[in-house]
Amino acid sequence: MAAALLALTAACGSGRPAPASKFAVRMQNPAELDTENGLIAVGLTDACLSLSLAIAPAPTDPLAPAPTPLDPLAPAPTPLDPLAPAPTLLDPSLIAPAPDPTACPVMNGMAPNLLGLNGLHPNSLTDDHFKTWFAADPKTANSLMKYLVKCSLPAGLGMDFDYGGITYVWPGQLGLAPHWAAGDPIPEGEQQLVSACLAAHSNRYGAHVSLSLLGQYADGTPLPVSDEELSSFPVTEGCFFGNLFRKDGVFSANDRPTQLTDDESSLRACATPDRTGSGASSMCAPIQYAGNCRDLCQPDPSNLYYLNCTVNGKTYRALSTRVQRSVEYTCGDGVCQVTESCGTGSSWNDCSLDCGPCN
Repeated sequence: MAAALLALTAACGSGRPAPASKFAVRMQNPAELDTENGLIAVGLTDACLSLSLAIAPAPTDPLAPAPTPLDPLAPAPTPLDPLAPAPTLLDPSLIAPAPDPTACPVMNGMAPNLLGLNGLHPNSLTDDHFKTWFAADPKTANSLMKYLVKCSLPAGLGMDFDYGGITYVWPGQLGLAPHWAAGDPIPEGEQQLVSACLAAHSNRYGAHVSLSLLGQYADGTPLPVSDEELSSFPVTEGCFFGNLFRKDGVFSANDRPTQLTDDESSLRACATPDRTGSGASSMCAPIQYAGNCRDLCQPDPSNLYYLNCTVNGKTYRALSTRVQRSVEYTCGDGVCQVTESCGTGSSWNDCSLDCGPCN
């Protein structure tokens, strides 16, 4: 696929050094990073993007076996009397609540049932619940919609939304959800691919990072990729999979040919386990690190990418990423990168060589 341009948000975890005359620290210039608002990993919490299946279950994966048809000789069900009182549900938990756009913390996804059931098309945005959700945090909502549309709609199609005198424009690019784009409830195969795409476009630092995204559409057709793209993005990075729509979460796994050393860091950190010592699964919570792609996933016949990955006993369609070597840094290169922290040592998160001592 044409290299997907990844926009990320504010840098985090970078300690700034105390002023010290013996250190001539050059902080990484934000202009070098082309920083803008983008998708951050914490925006992928699935509590708000998920569908309420009690209201209307989304279609199953088209590759799954069809359900057993009803017996044509069985008696037809007795029609309900339109004048009879409505039946009483004995179990109140079976009643699906109405969508509540305020139930999701700011920085999370969209209110339940809004787009998953109604389809990703312009009429979806006229819903009052969507407007309320967007108004709660337009900056973050714009970021999520930007990538949701980019992943779901093909190039040449897009969506726009007017709010507060500003027209937000969200172009499509990857076309991973054709049924959803047509206004239908999103099938499970498309749910998984859109979830994988959002995870692959997430990170924790504030920069534009070009990446190559590989995989297949839900119908099994490979995403187009050229030899030039493969040579321009020589480093196999990771694989991403899961299902935010069904509250399964999203996962990453490592596909790097060599692991980062203690003095190395990368602007693309989500496909690695936590290196901070915080005890988290990955560098990009709530994305969960699952291990190595080769241990969890089935490669395609060409070994360019992974078709699907299995975790917690469930198999998901996957997308794979490739990156350029320029997204990796080494403590001691003379620049305090956004991936590095101040300190007294020479490791990426304790880098006095580039960032000086901490306050």
